[in-house]
Amino acid sequence: MKFTARPLVLVIVITLFACSSNEIPKTNPKAANKVKVISNQILVAEVEGMVCKMGCGGAIRKELVQTNAVSRVEIEYEEGAQKQTIKIHFDNKLITKSQIVSKLEKINNRQFKVYPIGISEIESSPSGSSANSSVNMSATSFELPNLIGILSSFITE
Repeated sequence: MKFTARPLVLVIVITLFACSSNEIPKTNPKAANKVKVISNQILVAEVEGMVCKMGCGGAIRKELVQTNAVSRVEIEYEEGAQKQTIKIHFDNKLITKSQIVSKLEKINNRQFKVYPIGISEIESSPSGSSANSSVNMSATSFELPNLIGILSSFITE
């Protein structure tokens, strides 16, 4: 039985090596979606319902950046606190405070309750742009495991 399995594994390994030489260059389709947002206001709010900084914070950032009106979201996450403080840098010509609050409260089937604290103006530099106002979006990538390494470990055993 082992005798017939080895040629089969060998054929699979050769096929994988033959296919691996046609590597397709990685491109980032979302690179073209970069939007420069010039923020002129910061909304400070407390958010109730956050259970972690990474998952909840990521969901909040993603939803707000997709509006193309928010340049940055800062989250001051304190473990165990009922409410977390967030600062949202946005362009008030493109989105309003009430629209931001509404978007936040719709995330994850209304998981979050938002309590706005206040809005402050961002001073622009003489050239008309504010500091840290560009949005950098990046796509996550996924790679398959090394199948050749896995298969070759069966051959050597």
